[in-house]
Amino acid sequence: MHGSGKTTLVRAMAEKVKYLRIFHEVFYPKVTQNPNITKMQDEIADSLNMKFDKNSESGRAKGIFSTIESMNRQILVIFDDVRAKFNPEDIGIPCNSNHCKILFTTCCRKDCDLMYRQKDIQLDPLSIEESWTLFQKHSGIHGEDYSPSFDLLNVAREVASECEGLPRTIKDVGSSLTSKPIEEWKTTLDSLKHSMAEWQIFLSFRGEDTRNSFTGFLYQALSQGGFKTFLDHGGLHTGDQISPSILNAIEASRLSIIILSKNYANSSWCLEELVKIMECMKLKNQLVWPIFYKVKPSDIRHLRNSYGRDMARHENNFEINSERVQKWRKALFEVSNLSGKVYTTGYEYEFIQKIVEDANCIRSRLQIRRTEIRT
Repeated sequence: MHGSGKTTLVRAMAEKVKYLRIFHEVFYPKVTQNPNITKMQDEIADSLNMKFDKNSESGRAKGIFSTIESMNRQILVIFDDVRAKFNPEDIGIPCNSNHCKILFTTCCRKDCDLMYRQKDIQLDPLSIEESWTLFQKHSGIHGEDYSPSFDLLNVAREVASECEGLPRTIKDVGSSLTSKPIEEWKTTLDSLKHSMAEWQIFLSFRGEDTRNSFTGFLYQALSQGGFKTFLDHGGLHTGDQISPSILNAIEASRLSIIILSKNYANSSWCLEELVKIMECMKLKNQLVWPIFYKVKPSDIRHLRNSYGRDMARHENNFEINSERVQKWRKALFEVSNLSGKVYTTGYEYEFIQKIVEDANCIRSRLQIRRTEIRT
């Protein structure tokens, strides 16, 4: 992951192996998103104090290759933050040499899988306790002249946990909160929960109502807007038990958008999603936006029309006082009282555009907050 300490680690390692004389030279050709072979050849040539006799890439590669092979000292070549496949031998770096070794770092396992290598080293995030130790060091939460309250300590542990074990994030966030009031800590915590979430937006909807129309277009617009959006592509579910993967996606999201269409309450699956979403809103401070799509909030609140008929059927199937039915009723009542958006008629693309604009406003506020943290 970005910020897990790969670059810091390999640079520290490079200094160590030179000090121990395991390698006599360490080269760092700059890797761009689309690898520039010629530029990397120039950097390697400068490090080797050599000049090219030929200007073609293949000719230059042969020159670098022969120079390295003729050297009698150990060389390490580090390609840091590789984002696309390339062959080091195209640059002139020998891949099967006794005195030249190559080290790649990358955030993408897919890129790793496309390239030949002898050994993989997985750099895992810090553990919870390691994260907390590093966070305390940079935030000063347990400094000699600092006596944090019990509430602040609890928030601080949550903040450290939301950094997901990434050293760079822990350092930046911790340093930004030194000696700040608890309100600042809580604002940062909320920002982290959104920015570090696996899914920024979870879409809850009744498949047969809107999958191929409103919800499909909304998902496309959010995805094009750069939002990590979860959409269940499983189609219409016939069972009444929500899958663990959906529950995990709801918990790992920061904002849930609920498309309350005509037949939403017809599905026990949708109602179970709704219960989980409302729980996460209360327990994890997640955001919830109800979209009243061609239905009235009052019909949901008072269980009228299609919502009344569907809940009556559930009560008949599960008994009126069953725990599940009572949870569904409560969740419907709570979501109908939230501030949401009502769509009845008009151009759907304009309505969808407004939803994306509002989501962008939230993201902009959080980005401003993250910039303040970094500075």
